[in-house]
Amino acid sequence: MTALLIFSFLVGAVLGQRFRVLVLLPLTFVMVLTAIPVGLMLDLTLLESLKGVALAAIALQGGYLFGSAARFGLAAARAASVFGRPIKATR
Repeated sequence: MTALLIFSFLVGAVLGQRFRVLVLLPLTFVMVLTAIPVGLMLDLTLLESLKGVALAAIALQGGYLFGSAARFGLAAARAASVFGRPIKATR
């Protein structure tokens, strides 16, 4: 379960670097569709597998938030180095 949460967070961080927030909807839907058969193969109940999907979706969204914040921070640092402070010509 922990490995799934870490993987989901990292996937969300990568998606946050490149895509808009609407990419999370189809990805969460695909996670739900794959979690039910995988849960049945691992002899988990439906409730346990849906609990895992809910936690993975939360980790995915947290990773997306982290990735988009990192993208914003990197862009702000680049802009600060390109557009330095204006020089005061008059005092």
